[in-house]
Amino acid sequence: MKKRLYLLTVLASLAVLSLSSCLKDPRYYTFANVQPLVELPLGAANGLGNLTPEALPITSTPQTIQLVVNLASPAPLNKPVTVTLAVQQSAVDAYNTANSTSFTLLPSADYSVPSLTVTIPAGKREVIVPISINTSLVDPSGLFILPFTIVSGGGVQVSNYNSILYQVQAKNIYDGTYVVTGTLTDAANGAITGSYPETVYLETTGASTDAFYDPNIGFGHAITSGGQASYYGSYAPVFTFNGSNVVSVTNYYGQFSGSHVRSAALDPTDAPNTFTTGSPGQAGSVFQVSYYLQQGNPAVTRTTFVETFTYQGGRP
Repeated sequence: MKKRLYLLTVLASLAVLSLSSCLKDPRYYTFANVQPLVELPLGAANGLGNLTPEALPITSTPQTIQLVVNLASPAPLNKPVTVTLAVQQSAVDAYNTANSTSFTLLPSADYSVPSLTVTIPAGKREVIVPISINTSLVDPSGLFILPFTIVSGGGVQVSNYNSILYQVQAKNIYDGTYVVTGTLTDAANGAITGSYPETVYLETTGASTDAFYDPNIGFGHAITSGGQASYYGSYAPVFTFNGSNVVSVTNYYGQFSGSHVRSAALDPTDAPNTFTTGSPGQAGSVFQVSYYLQQGNPAVTRTTFVETFTYQGGRP
């Protein structure tokens, strides 16, 4: 959080320089005839219309997102500026339309805001609004956006960078970025081998369940087939944990999914299926797991995975 605050402070300080409307000649950083603007600098940094991911731990204590409201001007004003924010369903609808997604507005019970009217004091450039997220109430399997838009600058012009779309996710202690090594054996096609090492995310789907996500292909398991990069379609493991142990594996797409009728299952015969180094969520912690890709109904094992997951840190 300190790193993010530092970034936000830098962004706020540089925001004036980044506004093309502030420069008579873009070759020079001059401020002649500059009109003050109010903006949301993190929204500007991530790009208009893009999501700002916020994956927060599931706890009984609310987690805090810090929303920065910035005044972009050559010098601080000698009077306070009152800025009005709004949380609008239309912002979620616009994002879904533009990106063919199905996000929903974060339910009001899942968060709280001290006030949607904030004041930048005279002589200051920014104010931080703490947004409390009740992660114990957030559905881990849901797709949620919490949008904030400046609807009034209190007499100061509102910048084009007037909105931010927080993608709010509740994450358990197993959630994060991992490097996966190991082996896979495909009984149906000996030309298929593993694509290791593979950097993946385990993404929270429940209080103790996490889905295997490859940032290059999405929810799927990468393979090498005849020397070419590929992946198993309609298949991604979802691990269920109990403490330090992996107790079951299912298919993210649902058991018996796709044209190949694919399922996932834990291999209980190949111990340890547990964390062998460190504890969940700790840097450098390691768990080992053996599991199957199965096809048909009744299910027949096609591929056996024997893998080691080494935790690198939080995911984006």
